[in-house]
Amino acid sequence: MIFAALLVSEIVLAFLFSVISQLFYKKVGLDFKSIVKGMFERIFLVVSLYFDYPHALTFFSAVKLATRLKHTEKKEDDQNKFNDFYLFGNFISVSWPLFMWSF
Repeated sequence: MIFAALLVSEIVLAFLFSVISQLFYKKVGLDFKSIVKGMFERIFLVVSLYFDYPHALTFFSAVKLATRLKHTEKKEDDQNKFNDFYLFGNFISVSWPLFMWSF
């Protein structure tokens, strides 16, 4: 049941994200990379709060802040790749022990 609720909410959020980006940023279409990153972040938060780890919010904030820092990459695309790998790598590194600890 909770999986169905998460799935429906993600579909609604993807649609809203699409509408907002078209209004404010004049972008047409869906940015699937941003949608997947948002889904991953929300899943991390839901799981960590479900298992009663509120300190994961501090970690989440620190990782989001670190991905906004400027790096000395030669191309803009390289910086985005670095930020994506940094974000996903940290979430996976922290999610796995939290998941294992809960069992």
